[in-house]
Amino acid sequence: MKILVTGFEPWGSWKRNPSGEVAQFLAGAQVKGYEVVSAVVPVVHGEDIELVAAQMAEHRPSAVVSLGLNAGACALNVEQVAVNLKVVEGEQGPVDLPVVEGGPAAYFSTLPVRAMVGRMRAAGVPAQVSYSAGTFLCNHLMYQVLHQMEEQEMKALAGFIHIPPLPEQVVSGGQGSMPVELVREGVLVGLEVVVEALDR
Repeated sequence: MKILVTGFEPWGSWKRNPSGEVAQFLAGAQVKGYEVVSAVVPVVHGEDIELVAAQMAEHRPSAVVSLGLNAGACALNVEQVAVNLKVVEGEQGPVDLPVVEGGPAAYFSTLPVRAMVGRMRAAGVPAQVSYSAGTFLCNHLMYQVLHQMEEQEMKALAGFIHIPPLPEQVVSGGQGSMPVELVREGVLVGLEVVVEALDR
């Protein structure tokens, strides 16, 4: 019995990506009888789901919980929905494209989102339900994972958590951040709620 936790590599001006660091840290953890396996995902459309799909095929996880950095977040944002839209840079500027041609307009997370947020808050970790995973790689991966699960009739749960930058990554006042230790605690608490949902 396994849970796959993924995070992203550093990219652009972000020399550290706490989502990938937290995913790596949790590898091998035991959550109420489930083993955490992890993967750090490239910030490249297509390569993200290729790597995660290979991990899903290898481990056959009972749940996939993906993590990503949201530079504007001040809490753990547990995402409720992924939309079939990605914004890519074209020759004339940003271009709107579908994540999956002909796919559904959106997928809802199959994680127990509200219960996860409630338990995180009870543990002293700032958290909230979010209704927009953006239009970059985070939304792309969440949508692709849920799409593949539906296409392959997988019974696993899946969803996404956005995390804030680390305090040392915040250079201007008024921007949210969170110590990596608190992020780890919040994610672990969330995984406990996921396992409880699996075992019902």
